[in-house]
Amino acid sequence: MYRLENDQLNMLVEIIREQSGDTLSRTDFTDAMLRLFEDIAGFETLPRKLSQRYLKILWQSYQTARPVPARSTGFRH
Repeated sequence: MYRLENDQLNMLVEIIREQSGDTLSRTDFTDAMLRLFEDIAGFETLPRKLSQRYLKILWQSYQTARPVPARSTGFRH
């Protein structure tokens, strides 16, 4: 009933990224994801423990998929 596959989890992260960008704090990310859960049939009643587990997985995915800022080489043209 509350199971999400990896591709579905990735889709949720992409939705948040498209709506809010790549720089959300953990708190803002959690708030945005909980609002998104409300739009998924059955997830508006997701048990707190399971919700926290999904949020941890989703946050890790959001963090690891962030683009790395370009480093300056110190050389000027």
